Amino acid sequence: MKQRNFITLLAALTLTLFFADFASAKRTLKITVVPSDAQISVDGNYLGDGVVEYTLDKSDFIAIKIEKEGYLTQENKFYRSDKRNAISFTMRPDKFYEASVPSGLVNKFFSVTVSPQYYTVDSNGKIDADKAWKLIHQILLNYFDEMQVTDASSAFIQTPWSYERFSESKQAVRTRVTVKQSGVGEDKLIFQIKVSSEQAPLVGMSNENSYREVVRILKKYEPLISEFQTRLGRQ
Repeated sequence: MKQRNFITLLAALTLTLFFADFASAKRTLKITVVPSDAQISVDGNYLGDGVVEYTLDKSDFIAIKIEKEGYLTQENKFYRSDKRNAISFTMRPDKFYEASVPSGLVNKFFSVTVSPQYYTVDSNGKIDADKAWKLIHQILLNYFDEMQVTDASSAFIQTPWSYERFSESKQAVRTRVTVKQSGVGEDKLIFQIKVSSEQAPLVGMSNENSYREVVRILKKYEPLISEFQTRLGRQ
């Protein structure tokens, strides 16, 4: 009889411990993020935007990742020993995005048909574009300290790379401008202009292979495009 009671007591204790362990192993964590459309992932799995609930298991911790374009990506660990049932995060803006704008003209050549006041064509069809080249230099020197290449014989100008560092996002951005004469035809002088914008990790900014084109241009260079179109271009 005593043995039966002992077995019954042991079974009851085992069930109690099991359910207690199960209850302690499973609890729900609410994760809230500002802005409300930020993407939330846990352990590499996307859960939702802004607010999600996640059922914790017996893992020592979970890895939380928060992403949104224009903001710094956040990666955090939440440990099971933390007794909170809700946590919240506020994302910080990416300074590069604040300092730049998207552009459909960046990283590709666009054409500017030069206004006739900046060139002449003699009776033999020879072009004198000296005024146009002087204006191009004038425009570029408003944004860059010097020219890296100026070759009038081949009608080619290129600025050096200008570098900007964004320490919070651990990125470096570089910008340069290339101008080349496209040709003359039907009494038209045309230049091809390219504003290059590239981004690299800050730790790899000295490595040429680290840079990748980015379809954004720093705001301080954005007016350069319209200057070429309005000041140099045919009205």
